[in-house]
Amino acid sequence: MSRKIQEFSGLAEKFRAIGHPARVAILNLLCTRSDKRLTVKSIYETLGLDQPGASRHLNIMRKSGILERVQEGGDTFYCLSENEPHVNCIKKCF
Repeated sequence: MSRKIQEFSGLAEKFRAIGHPARVAILNLLCTRSDKRLTVKSIYETLGLDQPGASRHLNIMRKSGILERVQEGGDTFYCLSENEPHVNCIKKCF
């Protein structure tokens, strides 16, 4: 693989991680809401997903570095990763 192509491997990995309609909807929600961090419950209720499915999709995106998870008391919040350079590219899509 050429060096030029290798430069895009990280971005390609992120695109694979969002390659499901529910994950794209979650990203759209996080990118377009004024509150940039949302609870799992608010995500699955807003999008009409079941809780286990929403948690699975959130976990996939968290493992890829797109999302960050923050625990506060009994609540779990998700937000876009500020430390991942490819997230800015993804945010521009929304």
